Amino acid sequence: MAYELETIESKINENISLAASESITVDVPEFHRELDSECAKIKKAFRHQVVSFENENLVKRYFHFHQESLIDLINTIQANTRAGSGDQIFDPVVTKLSDLLTYLEDHFPEYFDLDMKMPTAASNVIVVELSAFNETIAERFESLNVDIGLIQLIKNTIEQFIIHPTLMSFRTFYYFKFLRIHLSNLKADNSTETLDLIRLLMHCNFNQESFYQYFVRYIQWAVNKVASVNEKLDELAFYLKFANQEASVGSFAFNHNSVPVNIQIADWISQEVQYLKNKQQLSPMTLNAEDAISTEFKLNFDLSVSILAYLFRAFTETGVIQNKNTSELIRFLTKYVKTKRSESLSYESFRIKYYSVENGTKDAVKKMLQSVLNFINKN
Repeated sequence: MAYELETIESKINENISLAASESITVDVPEFHRELDSECAKIKKAFRHQVVSFENENLVKRYFHFHQESLIDLINTIQANTRAGSGDQIFDPVVTKLSDLLTYLEDHFPEYFDLDMKMPTAASNVIVVELSAFNETIAERFESLNVDIGLIQLIKNTIEQFIIHPTLMSFRTFYYFKFLRIHLSNLKADNSTETLDLIRLLMHCNFNQESFYQYFVRYIQWAVNKVASVNEKLDELAFYLKFANQEASVGSFAFNHNSVPVNIQIADWISQEVQYLKNKQQLSPMTLNAEDAISTEFKLNFDLSVSILAYLFRAFTETGVIQNKNTSELIRFLTKYVKTKRSESLSYESFRIKYYSVENGTKDAVKKMLQSVLNFINKN
């Protein structure tokens, strides 16, 4: 297997030695011209070799070997320049080699190993971009109704690569760019809740172990707030549907070797559901006849869904309804409320109407409340 970097490696090592000598002056312009010429030859050799190999595995080994060699060479030069061997001479060399690495990635992406660690020369770029990412997260979410613990979890994940940029692989670097774009595109306002951010992280397959554990605790918290086994099963059914529907939207993943986070969550919920069903079968029924309520029972309102949604929002905002978790309130209403036109209410539709209100809806609620006041005044 041909090694295309032998000449350029020899020239660089030779000039590193010359630069370290006090009695010899390096002809820097000539040195850089030689490197430019050699880089052009290497690119030509890459194009030639990709069509000369008959074995696909040999092609992959060839490019992986040259990718790794380029990264090692860049790191070696960086180590020498940090030791004071002439930054003015070798900084442009690092740039030329980095461009060669970029050429390899851009023109032969199917053979580029994304799991290799990025060169140390990229450390500054990594730190700057990830620091800006962390600032973006703080600005967008910390003033909203989103759990600060989840925000801090994302920031901590990014922070470890800011502190140790040499741990960053090409794949992870590109994943953070992908995640940053999706976070920037999320419409964040006063109606944004923790579950909205969880949904986005599911879409982006943020399958970091700490996020999986966080979401498990989040579901346990929701399940433990209700008393009966049936209510717990209802909560788990909601989150199982959520996990199955909010799958990743692309091929990117924080850890591409790990199972997608929505599948991990769905598996965990399925086990919990089975446990509760077994527990329910073993538990004796103790419900009194007078306490029993038909599972089909729903409050029937002579109101449109828009009016009903805004009415309950008014009750919540004015403190008549004390429940603070809006998502839970909407889930309850869509389960146990119906209108003359809608036997079954959609969670998403009700949620949209809860926050997006037209003037006609407000007028209709005022008119309805006025009728209630008239009744009170007369009776």
